[in-house]
Amino acid sequence: EKKLLPVIAVSTTSGTGSQVTQVSVVTNPHERDKSALYNNILYPQVCIIDPELMLTVPKFVTATTGFDALCHAFESILNPGSGAYVELLAWEAIQLVADNLPALLDNLQDIQAREKLAWADTLAGLCIANAGVTLPHGIGMAIGGMYPHVAHGEALAIVYPTFAGFTWESATADFSRLARILNKNLLSVSDEEAAPESQEEISKFLKRTELAKKLRDVNMPEEEIEALADQSMVLPDYKANPRVATRAEMVEIIKACY
Repeated sequence: EKKLLPVIAVSTTSGTGSQVTQVSVVTNPHERDKSALYNNILYPQVCIIDPELMLTVPKFVTATTGFDALCHAFESILNPGSGAYVELLAWEAIQLVADNLPALLDNLQDIQAREKLAWADTLAGLCIANAGVTLPHGIGMAIGGMYPHVAHGEALAIVYPTFAGFTWESATADFSRLARILNKNLLSVSDEEAAPESQEEISKFLKRTELAKKLRDVNMPEEEIEALADQSMVLPDYKANPRVATRAEMVEIIKACY
């Protein structure tokens, strides 16, 4: 716990941001638990980000990791630890993912798009290192622990439309800006009109990236809804959300995701 051998991190996907964070994630399939180690000694001493290494990443992994980067950025904006530095990096990362991920999925060899996603991933990693995540990541970690066959970005995609519907009224300015990034036609309407559209715009983005699905689609047993809701409240991420879910509300969120 006092020191670590120097780590040189070489990214092979554009999503987790782990090359610039103090977080490591461990899944214990026997206990059906996915948890995080968090300590400043976990920061790599050097990170090497070479988009050419991502050219062989398949479509599904490209999509799920790319969406994870968007989630890192947006949740860091909502997190109470956010600030001017985090917001500057985060909005750029969100714009980069929105502008480049759908096109990249049509041409996985697009090195310019790969470079932009790698930069978005790095920016988003810096954001969560300085602020943190919120409700969707707590649920996503619980899904990954209980159902390890579900990719992390896939779990987030399942949760995000419901999360937007649950949260937007508590962070109108941020959700309206996200909605406008995803749909420029909303630039002409007020925050109060644009923010509730964020749920639909996220759903449309997930359809374009072939990530629109529900928990039932990844073979989660319906009888485990309450167990997943309880597991989603183990990590403190949900407490950093602009609207903090009660246990009853968490059950309803999981039901809506099912």
